[in-house]
Amino acid sequence: MQKIKQSISLIFLIPILCNCIKGKKVDQLFHNASIICMDDNNTTGEAMAIANGKIIEIGPERQILNKYRADETIDVKGREILPAFSDCNLHLDTLKKWDSVFLEEIETQELEQGIVEVYIHGINYKQLQNLLFFSSKMQLIWHIFLTPSSENIKYVRKMKRIKKDKNFRIAGFTLSNENKSTILEACSVAKNNFLQIGINLELGEKNIPLIIQSLKNHKLDHRWFVFNIKKKQNSTLKILEINNFFLCFNELNNVTSPIYIFGSSKASDKLLDKISNYSNTNSLVLLNSLKSITNWANYISFSEKFQGTLEKGKNANFSIFESPLSKIKEYKKIYSTTTYWNGKEIYNME
Repeated sequence: MQKIKQSISLIFLIPILCNCIKGKKVDQLFHNASIICMDDNNTTGEAMAIANGKIIEIGPERQILNKYRADETIDVKGREILPAFSDCNLHLDTLKKWDSVFLEEIETQELEQGIVEVYIHGINYKQLQNLLFFSSKMQLIWHIFLTPSSENIKYVRKMKRIKKDKNFRIAGFTLSNENKSTILEACSVAKNNFLQIGINLELGEKNIPLIIQSLKNHKLDHRWFVFNIKKKQNSTLKILEINNFFLCFNELNNVTSPIYIFGSSKASDKLLDKISNYSNTNSLVLLNSLKSITNWANYISFSEKFQGTLEKGKNANFSIFESPLSKIKEYKKIYSTTTYWNGKEIYNME
């Protein structure tokens, strides 16, 4: 009788033991990869486990495959995996008409570069309405920096509906040469709605002291978004740094040189080409250029706890590239074969 009981116990234990041998269950396993995490330690890996849209672990091939099992196991065939990119400086303000065909063209060209998030600057009220209408049908995440017009400021005060749209986010205002009262009102609205202030430094440099003082008065936890920067503006950049507002920069020849200024000026521009050219011109490390559209891009938009690097617990937002970005001097004709957002495939080159 005792032997029968032991036999029955073994029958029930066998499936449990098999599951333990197979490893922990996850949704996806990516292996045979060169994973560049883009974190501060420049961590790399060969395999990645994902569950519920989150990264469970990144590590050596054998370790990850022995530790986890999944319904979907993807052989990356030695390609590089990097965090999904952000196009940080897209300008569409010169366009008279937006339509679904044009926005779909932007989306296709951005996604093929591994870009999922797009920061658009200088949007007026009419363009905002057009973009809101189409955004729910798009794969891209749209971060909108509005012009500080009275219409836009009024609209932002009533933006509860927009906050529910997963593809569309009011990021803040782009300031340039506006008058004092407009700047003060824009900063006030930014404080009340947890928004950013972007600065077109070429046009709005003279307003920097006013903006700094206004944001200090509102005690706004701020990370600057600055673009159109020229060499002559180093003294202004130093003021931003001293005031702890301009936090994304790179040291070049003992001068604070901004690195977070990349992006497309029009839909046909290639972001990777642009940052490659900028890096070569300014003797910047290409790795830092990539960080500016991954790690640092998310830091400056207050989302570094969730994405921007490939780390345990963060969202599984990444792209697999057809050619290695880390082993070449220029990013010419480099495209994403597949892009994932929260563990779901949203773009495939095929």
